[in-house]
Amino acid sequence: MVTKLVARGGLVLSAEQKAKLQAVIWNEKGQINARIVAQPAAAIAELAGFSIPAGTEFFLAPETGWGPSHPFSGEKMCVTAALYRARDLGHAIEITRGIQAYQGSGHSAGIYTSDKGSALALAHALDTSRLLVNQPQAASNSGNLWNGLRQTFSLGCGSWGGNSVNHNVTWRDLVNFTWVSYNLPEPKVLPSDDVLFARVKDRTTDRT
Repeated sequence: MVTKLVARGGLVLSAEQKAKLQAVIWNEKGQINARIVAQPAAAIAELAGFSIPAGTEFFLAPETGWGPSHPFSGEKMCVTAALYRARDLGHAIEITRGIQAYQGSGHSAGIYTSDKGSALALAHALDTSRLLVNQPQAASNSGNLWNGLRQTFSLGCGSWGGNSVNHNVTWRDLVNFTWVSYNLPEPKVLPSDDVLFARVKDRTTDRT
């Protein structure tokens, strides 16, 4: 994977380059430097004070941890990705949970796999509103032609992220509806408690 990323213009940073890049992306308060936002790799490298090979399009910063002491695990707003290595799916889930807990709770995550079980295991383990399977992340979580998500630039993150909704926010969330309600021709019948809770009662009986 790393070989393919490099072939596409990625540069795996050395420890020295990573330190210089960190110093130019964030100030001492952890705030992002506006001068690097949406800038090409060459311009950012010049600001950071290191040279890069011709054709470099983005940076790959090797990382192992997450949280304030590992700023590359958070939002970067520039052509930089943190590069983690996971031993297995369980370790990948641990890393992803840590990253999202730092910055990204409720937002989105992605996985490339042919195993639906792995995708479901990740979905169950994360506090995330969207799990993209075998799709480019940024182009897909906001809805696109190849998936069923509604197209938007506002992604609800649910209570995980302090939002009131966790779906893709669209025009329907920005208008008011008046619901006119009439009696149903036939009222719904509420099942008895024995019917509603039969499965729970059965499990309770089995335990006793």
